[in-house]
Amino acid sequence: MKKTEPLRAIFDTPIHRRSFLLGSLALPLTACGGGGGGSGSNTPSQTTARISLAETQGAHLSNSFVGLSYEKGRINSNLFNSQNTAFINLFKQLGQGVLRIGGNSVDKSSWNGFDPTATQLLPTHVDALAGFLQETGWTVIYGINMANNSSVNAAEEASYVAQALASSLIGFEIGNEPDLYVKNKYRPQGWNYSNYLREWKSLAAAITRAAPGIALTGPAVADNIPGYVVPFSQDAGSQISTLTSHYYRNDANSERPTPSIDILLQPDQNLIRNIQIQTKSAANLENGFRLAEFNSFVNQGAPGISNAYASALWVLDVMFTCALNHCTGVNLHGGQQEAFAAITDNNGVVQQAQPIFYGLKMFAQLAQGASRTVNLSISDNGINFSAYGVFRVDNGQNILLINKDPSRSVQTTVDFPPSVNKIVRWDLTGPSLGSTSGVLLNGFPINPDGSWAGASSASQLTTNNGTLSLTVPPFTAILLQSA
Repeated sequence: MKKTEPLRAIFDTPIHRRSFLLGSLALPLTACGGGGGGSGSNTPSQTTARISLAETQGAHLSNSFVGLSYEKGRINSNLFNSQNTAFINLFKQLGQGVLRIGGNSVDKSSWNGFDPTATQLLPTHVDALAGFLQETGWTVIYGINMANNSSVNAAEEASYVAQALASSLIGFEIGNEPDLYVKNKYRPQGWNYSNYLREWKSLAAAITRAAPGIALTGPAVADNIPGYVVPFSQDAGSQISTLTSHYYRNDANSERPTPSIDILLQPDQNLIRNIQIQTKSAANLENGFRLAEFNSFVNQGAPGISNAYASALWVLDVMFTCALNHCTGVNLHGGQQEAFAAITDNNGVVQQAQPIFYGLKMFAQLAQGASRTVNLSISDNGINFSAYGVFRVDNGQNILLINKDPSRSVQTTVDFPPSVNKIVRWDLTGPSLGSTSGVLLNGFPINPDGSWAGASSASQLTTNNGTLSLTVPPFTAILLQSA
């Protein structure tokens, strides 16, 4: 899709879900293995590693790379408004990202009472969302019902939303996970991609006429990449700015295998392969491919895992995997009191920033530069250790070290350019991989009111001609930024 104004970025929670395949996400910069649920009681044995920034480049990281995704049904609650100060402050902790309003409730919502049995959405709800976006500086991808809607009603909603949200609106998403429409009984047996494309184009035409100049994204599928995403990139490529799909590590209700911290931290080869297919399919689109919805275990997460400290380390790996494979952004899904929510709330009142939010916060500090692989040599390939880099727009370097091993530390040597004398160090720590509280960033918690005292407490280190030696303790992430 060609536009005269550049778009900043793009993009739900499924209740019923597809099956999941488990593999091993083997990045060239990652030593994989191990993973576990808690700290050991003995003095950790040490592994040695040496790291430097490599030349292989992934996606450019900017404010728009990090995003959150919420159910559309939440905009008629007390959550998104200009007076929800704590919620606003937590969003600001992640910079100026992209909010996606979508999820299963997109297709269970009704604009101005079109379907009286569905969740009612009114202009006042959109007005409140507009106020929230203005306060946070975030932009939004806004979902419109496809399962039960008319072209006229979709156009009326799009027109009002475009006027109310103005420059905060960067795209419309039509429907949610159409590859599950038959399973979810929205469409009869035999309904397929061809039927979907015909319906999508009808709504897309009406929306575009009502809100000219606003981008469209899609197809926002659950997992049918070859059957929906790839052909959609060809059949609707002239009408969309961004190709999208969803990803979950596994199902919270799965018995084969049962969700665990080990599974969460085990790399997933399927993620790499699927992102590569989609970024290739989206190569000619203005904003490429975006992972519009992702999280750990579908069906609201697995308690004690999705809301444990391990999720903070896991999300760092996933986001860098996406970036290094040229994904243009990610949106972590969830809210209310769900186990996998980044921010839990009770009827719009913030309760806490969960451990996974800390991972998002650390990643947000890396933005403004090109994601890079690293040169990594390590003495024990069995340890669950990974590293990533960013070549910043100011020509500085950032290197992220993630030790997910439950008991072993890594004695690490990091080589920056010889001219780099000073390093700023950020530390992400927790009592154990399985801890659901006690997570700290630079020694401080992120409070329910959105405040955090750790910004000025990052350590200042001195290199030896650009070389820095440090120990990465078990279950710890360390960000090093050249000053």
